[in-house]
Amino acid sequence: MPITLLAMGESARIIGLTGPLLLRQQLSELGFSSGRIVEVAQQTVGNNLIVAIQGSRIALDRKMAHHIHVCLEREE
Repeated sequence: MPITLLAMGESARIIGLTGPLLLRQQLSELGFSSGRIVEVAQQTVGNNLIVAIQGSRIALDRKMAHHIHVCLEREE
């Protein structure tokens, strides 16, 4: 599912990136790669997202964020 479906404060593991090659490269350079844990830190008034990854907070346009696919971490 895309990261845009996560609720604020929810964490998930990145399973892949979609979209044009240039967009995937840009997201990868920002630290979004398979296996990393991301958290939706805030949803802004303009309906964009601020996500926490690797100790950083990054603001993403919702269209860009829609290309980050995640799976929820299950507690055992």
